[in-house]
Amino acid sequence: MQYNPFPIGNNSRPGQLWRILLTLLLALLLSACSRIQLAYNNLDWLLPHYLSSYMPLSDNQDSLLETGVENFLQWHCSTQVAGYAHLLRDVDRRFRSDDLVRSELVTFNDRIQQAWTGILQQGSPALGDILLTADETQIRELLEGFEQRNHEWLEEFEATSAEELRDDYRERMSKELQRWFGELDEQQEQILVVWSRQFQPLGLQGLEVRRRWQSRLGEIVNARNDREAFQREFAELLTNPAALRTPQYQQRLDHNRDVTIDMIYRIVQQLSNMQKHHLKRQVRAVAGDFDGLACSGQPAAS
Repeated sequence: MQYNPFPIGNNSRPGQLWRILLTLLLALLLSACSRIQLAYNNLDWLLPHYLSSYMPLSDNQDSLLETGVENFLQWHCSTQVAGYAHLLRDVDRRFRSDDLVRSELVTFNDRIQQAWTGILQQGSPALGDILLTADETQIRELLEGFEQRNHEWLEEFEATSAEELRDDYRERMSKELQRWFGELDEQQEQILVVWSRQFQPLGLQGLEVRRRWQSRLGEIVNARNDREAFQREFAELLTNPAALRTPQYQQRLDHNRDVTIDMIYRIVQQLSNMQKHHLKRQVRAVAGDFDGLACSGQPAAS
């Protein structure tokens, strides 16, 4: 149940850079793949492949996307990844301390959201350029592809009970936590059970907001004769998805964020020395990957 095209910046997912975004704070949001360098070094073909699965690209669009991805990756590795390593080490240091306070987790979460917004702001012009060159057939295929995936998601959702959803959330969260802390003890697993019961699946509310986002994208793309206005409105759509959320949906998002932070805080308070050592080793490896990705220089000219 992880389909999410595309209300980006939606921090509700027990689920990428677009899994960037569940919730062991930056663990899930900044390193969804355990082999960061492998994934990162292949983004130059992964991103075009991902986009072309929604809208077949022309040769000119492929070229535009190639340049955009190259510029984006140069910006990202020269200005962003060192900050991720720093943030990871901050989290590690505070998680292994004896005086962590809950508000620090909120701050860490805010820093992650700011980093994600920066990514969207930087990437939106290149994505906008692709959409500006799209013809009517491509746009129709894009929007129809969205709705087809919505329909597939809905079928799966309706075939899944609320209990099964909660079990799935708990199992995936447990796996992610164990990747960073090692094996959880019985008390920590019970904290996860409580969290899964408190967590409120977005369900049909999420689908409604997703369709609003997709509909708004269609409106913007269909009025793309004004290039400057289009890029402005497209960037707003990417970086401010909250504008399309209902109050009930936002309330559920906020609730899920709060209970997830509470859960992580409670588990961190109970980390054993062995789990702290596991965390330190894992952070050292992942932060080292980010260190290795850092680069210098300027993006190529468009």
